[in-house]
Amino acid sequence: MMVSKPNTRKNAKSNSFTYFAKFVKFFFILFMIITMAGSLYVAKIVLDIAEEAPEVSINRFLSLNEPSIVLDDEGNQMDLIHTDEVRFPIALEDMGQNIIDAFISIEDERFEKHKGVDYRRTIGVTLRDIVGQVTGNRDMQGGSTLTQQIIKNTFLTREQKYERKIKEIFMALRAEKMLTKDQILETYLNSIFLGGRANGVEAAARQYFNKSAKDLTVIEAAYIAGTTQSPTNFYAFSQSSTANPQKYINRTQLVLNAMRDNKKISEEEYAQYTDQLNSALIDPDEKIAKGEELRLKFESGEITEEEYDYQTDVLETGIVFSQTSIVSDKYNYEYFTRPVLDQVKADLKEVKGYTDEEIEQMIAYGGLVIHSTMDRDAQEYAQSVLSDFENVKAEYVLVLEEEDKATGTIVEKEDRREAEAAFSAIDYKSGQVKVLVGGRDASTPGTKNRSYYSDTFGVLGVLRGLGSATKPLTVYGPALESGTITLGYAALDEQFKRPQDNAILNSINVSGNRSSYPNNVNFRYTGPTTIRKSLVNSYNTVAMRTLIGLGDFQSVAMSYGEKFGLVFPKNEDGSYNRAPVGAAYLSLGRNQQMDKDGANPLIVSGAYGAFGNNGVVTENILYTKVTDADGRIILEKIPESTQVLSAQNAYLLYDVMKDVVKNNVPGTRLTSMPLAGKTGTNTKGDQSDQIDLWFAGVSPYYSATIWFGNDYNSRLLIPGTDRGISSYSTQYAYGKIMAYLHEGLEVKDIARPSGLTSASFCFVSGGIPNEQCYIENTVASDLFVSGTQPKQVCTVHTYEPPVIDPIPEEPETPAQTPGNPGNGNGNGN
Repeated sequence: MMVSKPNTRKNAKSNSFTYFAKFVKFFFILFMIITMAGSLYVAKIVLDIAEEAPEVSINRFLSLNEPSIVLDDEGNQMDLIHTDEVRFPIALEDMGQNIIDAFISIEDERFEKHKGVDYRRTIGVTLRDIVGQVTGNRDMQGGSTLTQQIIKNTFLTREQKYERKIKEIFMALRAEKMLTKDQILETYLNSIFLGGRANGVEAAARQYFNKSAKDLTVIEAAYIAGTTQSPTNFYAFSQSSTANPQKYINRTQLVLNAMRDNKKISEEEYAQYTDQLNSALIDPDEKIAKGEELRLKFESGEITEEEYDYQTDVLETGIVFSQTSIVSDKYNYEYFTRPVLDQVKADLKEVKGYTDEEIEQMIAYGGLVIHSTMDRDAQEYAQSVLSDFENVKAEYVLVLEEEDKATGTIVEKEDRREAEAAFSAIDYKSGQVKVLVGGRDASTPGTKNRSYYSDTFGVLGVLRGLGSATKPLTVYGPALESGTITLGYAALDEQFKRPQDNAILNSINVSGNRSSYPNNVNFRYTGPTTIRKSLVNSYNTVAMRTLIGLGDFQSVAMSYGEKFGLVFPKNEDGSYNRAPVGAAYLSLGRNQQMDKDGANPLIVSGAYGAFGNNGVVTENILYTKVTDADGRIILEKIPESTQVLSAQNAYLLYDVMKDVVKNNVPGTRLTSMPLAGKTGTNTKGDQSDQIDLWFAGVSPYYSATIWFGNDYNSRLLIPGTDRGISSYSTQYAYGKIMAYLHEGLEVKDIARPSGLTSASFCFVSGGIPNEQCYIENTVASDLFVSGTQPKQVCTVHTYEPPVIDPIPEEPETPAQTPGNPGNGNGNGN
């Protein structure tokens, strides 16, 4: 019996296959486990991210970005904040089919079929992004449906991260369950940014073609839909697009391709529109030839002028545009609203820590409500007063250069113009600005505001030399506060003269060519006088002598000026440039450079408020609070206060300046309400050319300032003459506005603080007057802070009793014998 041998080779192969199969099975199972675990892990991550997604608010989804508004001090809307976003929301049925077809074709061709997410596009974009990560050319754009785009722009950030994309997908799915397709499409077409300043298809149709969206042709609709990918790049009116229209033509062609593929236009229409687009891209020589052909057709009457213009435009651009401005930048209250925005933006940044971009987004689209301090009626009245030349009556001559066409030479031409004016009024106790008029013409948007300045306001802000209106702020205020003077100080209205005053004149950098300095406005000098008369009559000599008497007058006066809000010259690093701030700058109110240093009506009104507010300067505020769209307060403006002068010294200056009004500018006070103030005239260089005229005043209710001038530093003139005009001319407009502001207010005066006393003094010596002082008529009386009144008798005047001749003795008369007493009609002695 034969025994068969085992087939070891066959068994070995069988065993090897079995091991391999087990190995493959093991790894397959392992792969499945890892895949399932990975999938579960990824799913968990996705779900966790999805749970972090914001709730989809239907109201927020459907609402277009809400503009911010500004309210007046009574809570009534005064202005709607302008932004770069301009939209004209319309209903879907009013948009026209062409624009709807164009957008759906290029942006979301399966819009009517998907449930918020186009998975085919999403997967394609994801795979493209994975490849991009390997190649270094990552791109996650292009896969969002219309619903997803609204979600991204309304609820999420624009960062290109998977986390944002996951949230976007889940939120889009939720949104589609709550909204109809028409609601989503209408919202999208009303909100999408389309270049320039247009948001939404209606704004775009007006901006590019000066027509409504429903009237757009297919090619016009295709262009607008094509801008969505890169609105700035495809903006037809940009310099680069004008020079080379190919980029937006190619994009428009892509939209037409999509419209054809989606059966929105026929092949014949597609060919027609393509030919029109391509006509702008033909060879230049061919374009010239076609242009000549069109010209001949027009001249022969074969085509009309309108057809000729249209075909010529097509030849140049491929699409016939009609650029139209779709928004006015003008505010209802130009001179108030722009400063309000400037102050709000600055505070949002400084107080709340927002970035510039976040602030712009909040104001443009956040529906903020800004509660301003403006008194609407007073603002409108003040504007009307300044707009009327009869209340200003000042002119200037601007010298213009122009070419003489006959000779080809440049000649100078004098252009006589009406002067500018500005005004501000503040409730100085609360700091609330009630009136802010920056010019006589409020109809031009974005013009200079001659009443306002800040570091962030740019070229629209204005600063000018203050003239003698600076004297209470940088001379007499500091001198009283430091004890350098009292109102009983022996003032001297006399120029510094060479050679005896060389040291002083050289120390304040007066040119050696000048033998005397400074001049009074009338070139008259009274000698010994009082501080009261010196301020009332604006003696420059006394102001400068008082300033120099402060010692380190630059540091002292600048310190007080800064507290009052004056702006001094600065270096590029922000530090003070003290070099140009000399005696004339501080005592006569000069400034170094227009719009770089000095003051304006708002600054001065804030400063003069201290004279009615016990020496306290309260920060000027243009708004009280800002609320968000839900009414929550996000910013509150509480003004800061600074004690600059004592209550007593502030009142002394108030009392003195009441005489300025009484004696010099009575027209500023047209009612029985008390008013104090100071005029100011800033002149050009060493000349006597008046370039800035001021009056700053304070009543028991308001501090207010008026300014006349121009933007060219030209001399101000009496109308129709070449004679300079005085700062007294400001009183008439000022008086009218202040009378209006005080209508219905109780007549009262600013309360005199305790700690003041009255005393007489000799204004030559400053001492207690003796009998000789009265004889010399050098005695005056005024108010003093208690304890600072004169304590020494005048030593300048020495009283010598008059020599009185003895009365001669009368001779004795003999005694008379008593007789008849008479009838009683004698000399009665």
